[in-house]
Amino acid sequence: MAILAAPTRIGGAGSGYVISHNIYSFNTTNGSPSYLHFKTNVPTTLEKIFMIEAEGYNYGGSLPILCAWGIYTNGVGVVSLGLHTPAGTGLNADGIYKSSDNYACIRAYYGTHYYTGFVLHAYASAQFTPSPITILAAAQSDNSGAYY
Repeated sequence: MAILAAPTRIGGAGSGYVISHNIYSFNTTNGSPSYLHFKTNVPTTLEKIFMIEAEGYNYGGSLPILCAWGIYTNGVGVVSLGLHTPAGTGLNADGIYKSSDNYACIRAYYGTHYYTGFVLHAYASAQFTPSPITILAAAQSDNSGAYY
């Protein structure tokens, strides 16, 4: 069995990275605030479709973490293609928005998060630029709207 070093990236010839595992690692022992904001390097001025997935464990809630944000940047703004949060997960895909400087952002919510850790993965459509998808900034706040 091969163990690949993070971040692991997979891409077709000339198309950029289609899958990027562990683009960002998050962990906290802080009991509050409950919203997490992540700013991607994908400008909303481009037309792109991609997905960000969170995978980890919420020790405070004794729950695994697995949720996802489907994102479409349409050249003007950002559109949610869907937020996926299965029942019984320790983190909720809460929202998608455009930052004040025109980048796609995701927002997560979790009520109990004492000793919580997860990684973010990115899945892009073919011929994706910028490649690889990365997280430019992250913040923990009480803001349920746009942070960036």
